[in-house]
Amino acid sequence: MKSILMAAAAVCALGLPAVAQADARSDAVARYVAWRGGSAFEKADGLLVKGVTDNGRFKGALERRIEPGRTLEKFNLGSATTHRAFIGDSGWTVSLSGQVETASKGAAQQAANRRLALFDDALRGDKLSLQPDETFDGKTVQVLRASFDERDRYDLLIDPATGALIADRLVESGQSTLTRYDDWRTVEGVRIAFKEVQQIADDPFKTTITLTSADLNPKADAKAFARPTPKQIFAFADGKTATAPMGFEFYLGSRIYIPATINGAQTHVLLDSGAEATVLDKAFAESIGLKASAIVPAAGTGGRDVAELASGVTIRIGDMTLRDITVALMDLKPIADMIGRPLPVILGKEVFNELVVDLDFASKTIAFQDPAKFTPKPGAVPVPVTSTGGIHAIPASLEGGEPVLFDFDLGNGGPLLVFPGYWKPRGMLADRPTSKSLSGAIGGLKTRSVATVKTLTLAGVTFRDIPAVFGDEDGSALDATHTQGNIGMPILNRFDLTTDYPRNRLLLKPRAEAVALPFTKDRSGLVPQLKDGGFVLAMVSPGSPAETAGLKAGQVITAVEGKPAAELGVAGLSKLRTAPAGMPLKLTLSSGETVNLILKDYY
Repeated sequence: MKSILMAAAAVCALGLPAVAQADARSDAVARYVAWRGGSAFEKADGLLVKGVTDNGRFKGALERRIEPGRTLEKFNLGSATTHRAFIGDSGWTVSLSGQVETASKGAAQQAANRRLALFDDALRGDKLSLQPDETFDGKTVQVLRASFDERDRYDLLIDPATGALIADRLVESGQSTLTRYDDWRTVEGVRIAFKEVQQIADDPFKTTITLTSADLNPKADAKAFARPTPKQIFAFADGKTATAPMGFEFYLGSRIYIPATINGAQTHVLLDSGAEATVLDKAFAESIGLKASAIVPAAGTGGRDVAELASGVTIRIGDMTLRDITVALMDLKPIADMIGRPLPVILGKEVFNELVVDLDFASKTIAFQDPAKFTPKPGAVPVPVTSTGGIHAIPASLEGGEPVLFDFDLGNGGPLLVFPGYWKPRGMLADRPTSKSLSGAIGGLKTRSVATVKTLTLAGVTFRDIPAVFGDEDGSALDATHTQGNIGMPILNRFDLTTDYPRNRLLLKPRAEAVALPFTKDRSGLVPQLKDGGFVLAMVSPGSPAETAGLKAGQVITAVEGKPAAELGVAGLSKLRTAPAGMPLKLTLSSGETVNLILKDYY
């Protein structure tokens, strides 16, 4: 949700003479400021609004308080509730399930930028430009653009004759939100829009905000910004403070499945520290009687999607229970088909926020513990963990560079994702073998570059020759700016690993037998999806053995090394695709043709 007249933006020169451009820009700013209220608008530095929200399916209430140096937002749309405050370079946010988290510095900075743009502060100085006129809703508009960094920008679309604000465009971390304004009313000498319609790019629904009251320059209220008391959602049976170590299925050596019950129904959950909320497959949720009570936008590594929400969910794992949590409902079947195993539930960050989670990869066991009763194991290296953009991140360094933050993601089945904000300025793909593959999950699959990173150092351990996916500016989670990449399970499982978010740390102890093992790497160039008993080639990687053999996207493999595709499954094919270079691989196509590959390192 974006605040009224929120902002941030990027400067773009017009190629006009400097004086002429400055005069035209100044004239546009003067018209806009005069239309908004002149000196009253220039002097204003705060706003308190209340109203109602409606996204076409669910309605709710809104309250937003802006004071110098701080912002408070409270709104709901059904069970989608938001309560957060940004104060200086910090703040807090309450999760969907009532857990209180510290806001990241990046989020606090964006909130500060929006406060500057609420009135006229963002329109001063040299970080403002007048862009070429545009046609918007059939009318010509002037575009005033303000800038705070390379990725965030804020465009005011104004009537060139009157200076009236028609709409604005806010781009933050690659995500664009368009807001149209209507029903302008004068409050203490300043025009305030009492109706706005917001739409995030690529989201299918719009949110309408209708104000019921507005107070300019409200009296400061420190109590409103006080950090709330968190809601404890966990409990242990029979007065216990921890579960006994429980066995988990380590599927393909990269995904942790744990037996659990959801509202009394037995199932398995996939452990995923990179999920901002627990997600239930919609078909599974329907089978246990859950109904949606809200919808929200969802961003994943594959792009943007929409999630429904349901509240009052109870998850039990061993002697530990998570009570009354709010979960997302999405169609997880495409992800299940991709990984080759049913995926009824993704267990997200809620369990990490409140509990110590201990993972022993050698014995394939997991245990949950009340942090108040936790004593660290000897020999573990403490690694700081930071809340960033809704999930948590840890410091690591690539190829000898300075340590930067990477998402800590137990749900990522690959070893490493590198975000464009890191690799592009450094030209990391310029001088190394590179290919393409499909990557993603929530939001679908996208074609992305793949290459090998020479080294990554984490917790004092240096790993070598790491296959990595390189993201692009595509609006997905890989287009983030609050971190520089994502570290996944094939790296993390080389440690005895304990998460202790309540103390803002991980505890990592290198597993001597695992640290130096080579990383699993595709050497075939096959990008298959198991459908109707055959492997459909979704893509053939450039420069790979599959491309050399003449294989094309859309062809169907019915058997590999004489074994039927349905019997082999995704797991079986994965083992064959990642065998050592030089190994032969015989494929049988649905046409009856036989194709022979020789595996090799092609990136």
